[in-house]
Amino acid sequence: MAEQVKLGLIGTGGIMHSHVGQLLEVREAAISALTDPDPSRIERLKRHFPPLADCPTYDGHARMLADAELDAVLIASPHNVHCQQIVDSLRAGLHVLTEKPMVCSIEDAHKVMEEEKKAGKLVGISYQRHTQGEFRFIRKQIEGGAAGEVQFVSAFQGQNWMKGTAGSWRQVHEISCGGQLNDSGSHLIDIILWVTGLAPRKVSAEIESFDCEVDINSALAVEFTNGALATIAVVGNCPMWWEDITISCSEWTFFVRQGQLTYCTGGRAEVLSLQSTHYGSRNADQNFVNAVLGREEVLAPSICGLRTIELTEAAWKSGETGKPVLL
Repeated sequence: MAEQVKLGLIGTGGIMHSHVGQLLEVREAAISALTDPDPSRIERLKRHFPPLADCPTYDGHARMLADAELDAVLIASPHNVHCQQIVDSLRAGLHVLTEKPMVCSIEDAHKVMEEEKKAGKLVGISYQRHTQGEFRFIRKQIEGGAAGEVQFVSAFQGQNWMKGTAGSWRQVHEISCGGQLNDSGSHLIDIILWVTGLAPRKVSAEIESFDCEVDINSALAVEFTNGALATIAVVGNCPMWWEDITISCSEWTFFVRQGQLTYCTGGRAEVLSLQSTHYGSRNADQNFVNAVLGREEVLAPSICGLRTIELTEAAWKSGETGKPVLL
């Protein structure tokens, strides 16, 4: 492959603006086609980013896949169409980077992974925390054994999500497939599973929707296969953004408060702080381009999408039935 990746963008709403801003800083990335069912969103994107002024546009992803000369696609459309768009793109012989959640069901996750294997292409998820130094540091210490065995995880994520998304597709269950737990909460669940390497065994959940179609506040109790326990609170009716993650291991404990990592090592009295740094690519878009070019591995591969939806789906089921769910 030439040292440039031709990308087609599927869905040109708000979050795609962030992706475009990052891709325009990657010299090997060439944004070569745009598609969105709403032409006004395409025009808004072009006005905001003049380099895209002459970029070809299409009224549907199928037309773009058939006509445009591409190496890969970036998907930032509503959640319920992710699976079909990923599968269609893989069948067109293209690599795929998708916004979270990868899919909305365990069944669809397996479908994507089967098509990925058949196509021999890459599927990545825009879980940007996989590129961030604080989380990569925690993963390395746990994976390498220095931190000891993970024994307990406590996490809280608060966001003014219910009011901020009122009237949008994110609160229409048929389109979003779920609420805050499936949106920003997807990042939290993914990073806990990724840095710890733990697999859930049992999930219990209480969910409050405040008469909305989708989950707003969720309280999860998780038991992992190694015996570790976790409490995860995702609060979509919080007046501000706040996130705390604590991971307690047999030798070390990690505290991530608003993106700042502090960790305490066994046998030491002092608490050390690590400033946030990035390892390799600075974001998921750059990592994806480098992965397509064979320079890096995809830092958030499709297996992360499967693991995240497994826990999320178990929480939804538990919240609906009032009973624990075994995985």
